[in-house]
Amino acid sequence: MSLNVTDLVHNERITLDPEDILDCGDTELKTKYYNAIINAMGSYTTKPVALKKLHSLLLVETETQNAETVGKIFAALSKIYTKATEPVCNRILSGQCIALLLKIAVDIGEIQKEMSGNVSTLLSVIVNSDSVDCWMPVLRQVMTLYPGPCGPFKGQIWKKLCGEIGCGRIKPNDLGHLFALSGQLGGGGREGVEHTRTFSNNFGLVATTLNKALNELFANVEMFERFPSSGDVIMLSGGGGGGLVQQTTKLAQILDLLEIECSLITKSFPQVREIDCELILSQVSRLFTLTPDCVLQNDIPSNKMLALVLPSLQTLASQLLQALILSTEEDLIPEVATINNILIKSMHMVSSSKVMESLFKVLNVYVRTLGASTGLQFCMDRILPVFAKYITPQQEKLLLQSHQQKRKGGGKKKKNKTDESLTATNVTTKKFINVKILRAALEALGGIVENIGCLLSAEDFLGVSSMLVNLAVGSQIQDPSCLISLIQNLGSLSSVQNPSFSSPLRLCLHFLQQATKHANQSVGESARAALLQLTPVMHPPCPSLAISHLQPQDMRNIIAKMLKGQEGQEDFETMSNESEDEQEVATPVVQSQVQQSKSNAKTTLLEQKDRKFTKTPSTEKSKPSTTKETRGDSDDSIDENAALIQENLKQIENTKRKRQESEKSLDVVEPKKSKVPTPSQSKTKSDDSDLAPKSKSADLKLKSADSAQKSKVAETSSTKKDYKQEKPEKPVDNSGTAKASENTETSGEELDVETMLKDFSDKLNENLLPDPWDSD
Repeated sequence: MSLNVTDLVHNERITLDPEDILDCGDTELKTKYYNAIINAMGSYTTKPVALKKLHSLLLVETETQNAETVGKIFAALSKIYTKATEPVCNRILSGQCIALLLKIAVDIGEIQKEMSGNVSTLLSVIVNSDSVDCWMPVLRQVMTLYPGPCGPFKGQIWKKLCGEIGCGRIKPNDLGHLFALSGQLGGGGREGVEHTRTFSNNFGLVATTLNKALNELFANVEMFERFPSSGDVIMLSGGGGGGLVQQTTKLAQILDLLEIECSLITKSFPQVREIDCELILSQVSRLFTLTPDCVLQNDIPSNKMLALVLPSLQTLASQLLQALILSTEEDLIPEVATINNILIKSMHMVSSSKVMESLFKVLNVYVRTLGASTGLQFCMDRILPVFAKYITPQQEKLLLQSHQQKRKGGGKKKKNKTDESLTATNVTTKKFINVKILRAALEALGGIVENIGCLLSAEDFLGVSSMLVNLAVGSQIQDPSCLISLIQNLGSLSSVQNPSFSSPLRLCLHFLQQATKHANQSVGESARAALLQLTPVMHPPCPSLAISHLQPQDMRNIIAKMLKGQEGQEDFETMSNESEDEQEVATPVVQSQVQQSKSNAKTTLLEQKDRKFTKTPSTEKSKPSTTKETRGDSDDSIDENAALIQENLKQIENTKRKRQESEKSLDVVEPKKSKVPTPSQSKTKSDDSDLAPKSKSADLKLKSADSAQKSKVAETSSTKKDYKQEKPEKPVDNSGTAKASENTETSGEELDVETMLKDFSDKLNENLLPDPWDSD
């Protein structure tokens, strides 16, 4: 059994979801459904039902239909729309369907030419039509998609749009959009010169007409500064009736003109536009200088009407300022002082909640668009009291009033005595916060914190933190949208690094964690998002790179501690090496008499060598530490201390490396009995070697190491004799050096050194290295 598509279209009671028909996947069924609608539009009785069902289909249509089907639908709709005798309801529905079909047919190249050719027919119907619902949707779509063919009708379209100013039949936003599109009609000329000229003329006409209308509206208000009224103006239709009706019509025209100005500078335009910023700022500032008290100074009935509608005018004035900020952005920086003056004065003078909400929105857009270029960080002390007024709720206050009562009776002395009693009177009851103003204020405060929070002074940052934290901790708001704004502000406030004041992160975490369990799901999601935003602040990814600032004295203490730790490690290694040497010396060795004498001689030479090599790390380390203390007392810079550390560490490493190489290269035969110098003796020897590092004996030893092997023994003995002869002539007198020389002479007398060194001299002289301490 097949589905009867005709019954689906003709029967008004059968209603199906249009998306079900379009998504059925059966192309043949869709084609039959559209054909049934086209056939139904030809019948007088089924035409309204067919138009309604076609309109519902075109609203949700996403896929492009074939050109044949679109052409048939457009022809049937144009026939209904252009027929003058057609009922208005059918023409309105057909006009709405044509507007949707024009938008769909943009992607169909085959049908686009046909529709472009029918634009002139549609425009001729539009300019002669009286029903706004009939011509306005089609005109807006035609001006948007086919501005070129609209050129011949440019004057008629402009006249028709000007006739709708102040009538109230078109929404101000839609009327402003149509005025913005009127500058793009026709050809643009070379580089769009014609479009730019048309826009300048239209904007000048609207601005001049607005100034003249404001002068007429506030003619009886002395505080209002008059605008210059020279230039061409738009001929507006005057309202009939008495003074009140005429005044109401003039007010409606001014509201529409303000909205048209906003649309002209914010809607898209194909060419560069020139806007007179001073003219717009003067209009905004003159409207905000008025207050209801100023308007009511003259006891005139018409002024009372002005006092009632003044908040609406100021609201649109703030929207005009917002449109100027959005359209010019960085080009408005030269006028930031004027804008700051307007905003601050208006916030302190305005008492209407509607106007205050719009001012907070303008402030939010202003600071998010220009950021630090606004200079608001220098005038926050005047803005924060306004925020506190509308964010912090008023608390209950009690006033104690005294009542005097005369006492009856009593003695003579208490004749005039009275009793005083105090009565508590509730002066102000707890006031609920205006949710709209609170939401706008929190959004504006969030924009300030995110964009210029790091530039605020300590007092201003403290004031912002106190307002937000107190509002959160006190649980003073319950509206979900306000809570979401508050949570976002706390997240931004905790993540901002202000050098003048510490972050209130600790105070915000508890509230944010509690908000994650809020009954409202949106509030919980915003709290989790804020905590996720604060994760890098609470858990830095690289904490080791966060080097704190140190004073010079703290740096010196760290350097001294490093040196002290290095000295302790070197002393430990020296003690372990000495213990190993003692164990090796204590090992019994059974050798012949010749071997014992040779080992004793070898030990004697090693002792001489140790006088130069046995500078213990502790002794050598004491010198840098003493130097460090001297430098610490003289308050040197940190760079010198760091360089000294590196130099000492390099010197220690070189000494250890050379010592290990020398110990490995010397193949020493272990003596049976050897005199191991005590730490005090080694220290004395090292001191002696320091006092005479450039003695002739060291020079002669270096020469003997480079000479031939046959003369090494003779040169060694001659070196000892020369050393004994030169020693009394040296001016420096060291007891340690004298003792060391006496020990050498004694060992030389007891042993025949020349005989015992015949077998070992070659090996010893080859392994003899230059003294590393003398090289320094």
